[in-house]
Amino acid sequence: MNGRQRARLAASGLAGLRFDVPMREHCTFRAGGPAASLIDVQSVEELRRLLAVLAEEEIKFLVIGRGSNLLVADSGYSGAVIRLKGEFNALVVQERGPDFTMIKVGAGCALGKLVSWCGGQGLAGLEFLVGIPGSVGGAVRMNAGAWGCETGARLAAIELVDKTGHIRQIAAAELRLSYRKLALADGELGSGMITAAWFHLAADQPEQIRSRCAAYLERRKGKQPAGAASAGSFFKNPPDDFAGRLIEAAGLKGASCGAAMISPVHANFLVNSGGATAADILALAERAQAEVFARFGIRLEPEVKIIRDEA
Repeated sequence: MNGRQRARLAASGLAGLRFDVPMREHCTFRAGGPAASLIDVQSVEELRRLLAVLAEEEIKFLVIGRGSNLLVADSGYSGAVIRLKGEFNALVVQERGPDFTMIKVGAGCALGKLVSWCGGQGLAGLEFLVGIPGSVGGAVRMNAGAWGCETGARLAAIELVDKTGHIRQIAAAELRLSYRKLALADGELGSGMITAAWFHLAADQPEQIRSRCAAYLERRKGKQPAGAASAGSFFKNPPDDFAGRLIEAAGLKGASCGAAMISPVHANFLVNSGGATAADILALAERAQAEVFARFGIRLEPEVKIIRDEA
């Protein structure tokens, strides 16, 4: 981002604008270089105003949620990082029927908040998301899942804003949902950002919902590293297998590079044991990929989104 672009952003009146922000402070990996700018946007109108400036000044951008599935290179990101706040955290019941309830949720809403709210409302179907430290937008875009369930199974529609600020509501039937991916039926989402999602949920007793959430959390205990700085599962599971099993079978459980380590608890968790750089984490990930491929002929694909400037 050059001086003119910075000056234009600074003059745009965006209250949530900051420059040269260390992304290690905004990612669960606790690693990564600075973003040239980070902007917290509070409303659709503010988002449209920002997108107009970014387009006019040819500033690249990316949208992040809670930074739980993200690793920014140590060299940083020279564009604008956008976070959806304010009205993008809203949850509202839109329709109640005899067999289902439709809710609309802002993309910036934390998954923990969504699951807790649904429990209080007696709305079932998203309990499997409990314990995942992400946002609704990220979960929808990644078709996040756990315990044999996926976000897309409960998805009714999304609200998508393109880089020109145009808003579209797209029904789930017009989307292509696959393992850890959501795309439009006629192509990729590209630079379009998800700003809200509609879910169809079933009625159930709050105590039953809370019981299922507690059971899922209990299953996570002991199977995933608690309290460690990580991005959750680093690699996608290959068909009919598990990335963690392959990495462990390659003898890499507990392996390290600098302060980055393959968790002794779960081999598909790369953790920052204290002071790891993004380069440490990426080198360890590449070692895991190379050794799994050499031994099993399977190329592991990162689930974590790796952000780096084009060379």
